[in-house]
Order: sequence, then C-alpha cells, then structure tokens
Amino acid sequence: MKTIVTHINPHLDDIAAIWLFVKFHPDFKEPKIEFISASREAGLKGESEDRVFVGTGGGKYDEHKEGLETCAASLVHDDFIEKGLIGDDELTKKALEKLIAWNRLVDTGKAPGSEFDEFSVQSFIRTKDSNDKTSQKSVELGIEILNRILDVLKRKEQSIMDWEKRVEFQSSLGKGYAVISSSVNREFCREQDGDIYLMYDPRFKSVQFFTPSFSVDLESLYNKLKKLNAQASWFLHQSHHMVLCGSSSAPESKPSSLSFDQLIEIVKTI
Repeated sequence: MKTIVTHINPHLDDIAAIWLFVKFHPDFKEPKIEFISASREAGLKGESEDRVFVGTGGGKYDEHKEGLETCAASLVHDDFIEKGLIGDDELTKKALEKLIAWNRLVDTGKAPGSEFDEFSVQSFIRTKDSNDKTSQKSVELGIEILNRILDVLKRKEQSIMDWEKRVEFQSSLGKGYAVISSSVNREFCREQDGDIYLMYDPRFKSVQFFTPSFSVDLESLYNKLKKLNAQASWFLHQSHHMVLCGSSSAPESKPSSLSFDQLIEIVKTI
C-alpha cells in the first residue's frame, strides 16, 4: 500500500499536497495517510517510492527547507508538471495553477487578511486537536473542498473563453452584454463593466437577465417578457435585479420560446 506521511493537524497546503497525489498520481488513488509529530529529519531516511512525506520530514516535498517561496502543495505540483502527471487539459492546468498560487500565498502568509479570518477555508479546515482521527477528518474535508474549488476555477476559465463571444448592446438600462454559456454567472458578470447582462445556458435552455446596479429596476423588462412569452416560467426576483426563466435549481420550469437574438432585441427596446 502507498503511504503519504504528513504532520498531525495538517495545514491546508499539506492537505492540498495529499489531494494532488490522490487526484493526479496513478499509484496514489487510495493511499494510507499517516500522521507524525512535525519533523525535519523523519523523511530523510524513511522516504521511498511507496512512502512519501509532505510538509514535514525534511524530504522532497517539505517546504520548510525552502524558505518562504514554496509550500508543500507547490512542490508537489511543480514535480507533477515536470513528470507530466497533470495531463493536457488546458482548463484543468490553468485552474490548478491558480489554486496552487492561492495556496502558496496562504501558507507563506502573503495572502490578504480575509484569507485568515473566521470565514476562510483554512480557519475551519484545522481542528487543532492533535490526534490522528481529527487529522484524518481534516484531510477528507479538505479533499472535498479542493475538488469543488478546482471545479469553480475551471468554470471561471471556461467563462473567460465563452466571454470572448459575447454580444455588446446599448439600452435604456445602460451598457449591456449577452452571452451563451453554461459557465458565465452573476459573480463573473460583476467583474465586468456592464449595467445589464443576458445569460443564456444551452444546457437547461434557461435565461437570466441580471443587473449589478442598485439604480436599475428590471420590473419593466419582466412585464414585457411575460406579455410576449406568457407560457414561459418567467420570475422576477424580489431584488428586482434578476429576471429568470429556468435554471439548474428549477428543472421543471417551462422554457422560453424566444431566441437569443430576440431576447437581446427585447432588452434593447425597454
């Protein structure tokens, strides 16, 4: 059995290093995780192809001998890149680079202060109970969180690609953008410079109009859509900043029969 050794009550970067082995190394899909008291020497004699030390032990993946420019996860990541273990999927590679860069900033104390508050990943991923059981639970929780973070980052990379095909328009509501994408969401739109957004998701044939502006009210748009396409399940959010028709959260909604181009023309004429 393959074994990964780290210190008791592992940090986020140690868990991320383990996660990289589990996710990308073909021989470490279900390794045994062993926890030891932090050491700078344990790995110098005990490390082998079947027994790997991360974040402790003084071995290949122990950042404590590297100064403040690396972390356990970045050492594993760089090694896996060199060995070709990450694969060729560009979305995964770009997303992983961002995840590891974030992890390195956190571990070296160079991340923004919000990354260390009570709502941050690293604040609740460590129980600070120095025993194997709680350390194992921290690893399991961390692996699940990191899987989801990677998925979020991959969607962000896909959003950047989809955004290249956006349609720009002007309306009485201000500067608008329309895009066909299963990845572009409100969070992505908030980072852009528009006043009104149209997002069409071809997976669910769902439509979403969104404005990040507090001065824009979408009730008039909602009323026009209801009049022109009454059989569809149009919904005006209570904030009046969103008009929706279908989503992953409402799979039984009746989709709009209006085309993407028709939806753009409707919002342009509000």
